[in-house]
Amino acid sequence: MKRKIVTIAICTLFVVVNSSCDDWLTVQPKNMTTKEKMFESEGGFEMALVGLYVTLQGIYTPGFIMMGGKGIETMTHNYAESLSSTTTYTYQLYSHNYTDAEVDKEFSYLFQHYYRIIANANALLDGLEQQDNVLSADKAALIEGEALAIRAFCHFELLRLWGPVPTRVDAQKKYLPYVKILSTSNYEYVTYEEYVELLFSDFNRAEELLDSSDPIKNYSNSDLNSSYNSIKGYSETFWYYRQKRFNLYGVKALLARLYLWTGNKTKAYNYAKEVLEAKNPTGEAKFTLGSQANINKSDYTFFSEHLIGMYLYEFEDKNGNFKGENAFLVNTRDVITDKLYANETDLRLKLFALSSSSTFGSVYGTQKFSKFKSSDNTDKSVPLVRLSEMYLILIETAPLAEANSYYQAFRSARETSNIPLTEDTRLEEMVKEYVREFFSEGQSFFAHKRLNRTTLFLSGATIEENEYILPIPSVELGFY
Repeated sequence: MKRKIVTIAICTLFVVVNSSCDDWLTVQPKNMTTKEKMFESEGGFEMALVGLYVTLQGIYTPGFIMMGGKGIETMTHNYAESLSSTTTYTYQLYSHNYTDAEVDKEFSYLFQHYYRIIANANALLDGLEQQDNVLSADKAALIEGEALAIRAFCHFELLRLWGPVPTRVDAQKKYLPYVKILSTSNYEYVTYEEYVELLFSDFNRAEELLDSSDPIKNYSNSDLNSSYNSIKGYSETFWYYRQKRFNLYGVKALLARLYLWTGNKTKAYNYAKEVLEAKNPTGEAKFTLGSQANINKSDYTFFSEHLIGMYLYEFEDKNGNFKGENAFLVNTRDVITDKLYANETDLRLKLFALSSSSTFGSVYGTQKFSKFKSSDNTDKSVPLVRLSEMYLILIETAPLAEANSYYQAFRSARETSNIPLTEDTRLEEMVKEYVREFFSEGQSFFAHKRLNRTTLFLSGATIEENEYILPIPSVELGFY
């Protein structure tokens, strides 16, 4: 079966002028150029990679579908929804009516956007293959590793949204295209098995390339997040700020996520443990769980945990969507305190702001994205993968006694009580932790889907298997 992904064309790539900004990712694309001219210079390759990140920022901004906005979180019933009107966009999402015109339009944009990034990644990878000593070997390996990781990440997100519940795969069905070439022709849809095989191939190759070239392997995040030229041999900003890029450990974490998704608990455990136990040359942990110290400096996304973050120069909740009288990305105080946190003390409760709503009364909205204005002196990084997810993978996949040691460490870091898990309770508790931990980050929907849960944790509402699967958008089917 072939269908035309209407946005997959030879996308114009970005080229940017040099900047004196300390953070490589503050450089914004300005001038456009042809693919051939782009890859005549070292700077052209770097700026093509910047272009991939800038386009990703459009998807993972806090107010959009994939993070805290009206999308994945609404579908998981993490936000309160007024049931008085059955015609609103949020009601359709809450009801999993994906054929609603506005819902279809929004997800059509998302579908196109992922494949647009994939097309640009393919153009960059094609340029790398054809370059003749424009780049040093290390820089070429790093750029290729990041581009492959981004291509795989976008394909994985497409699979998690438009693909089947992973325990309910139709082996004969062709679900989605996995696009590895730059072409304006129709792309072949492939089976789940073929798609997953290509995903692993991209992630594994990215891991191999980054293992040989990524400074994060041999230097601490503290060193790499300081001003550039602080490390001998790395005189360019390009080599720094690895937590805000697809780095070696972020790719390992994505492999842990993918292995868990595909049911290989042993491999998921191995990769998650490798990330958790990663050390700096001086012996301390490379990544650490967030703590009160993070909150004290208004770091509400726990940057010390970010395995991959998405740099965002500016986000301001100007409409008060996450708090305030007219907020709609909130839930009631009782649901948050009684249901989500079981009336216990918990460090994560400090990430919520209490306010009042004319519709819902006393409500909590997240503060996670409240320090993302350009004037805020914080690490403005939207988390795509965090260390806490590695803990949850280990708690789910390790032998029970070991799982309980990870669970105790995790719950202790969140300053809350620890009741030992049993084989009968561990999956149920993991679902709760995904909602507590990733509120307004989108990940708890995928935990529900992976386990094919029949009820949503916060609302207790029934959800059917088909409601976890987005239909192929109308724009792809040619209805527009």
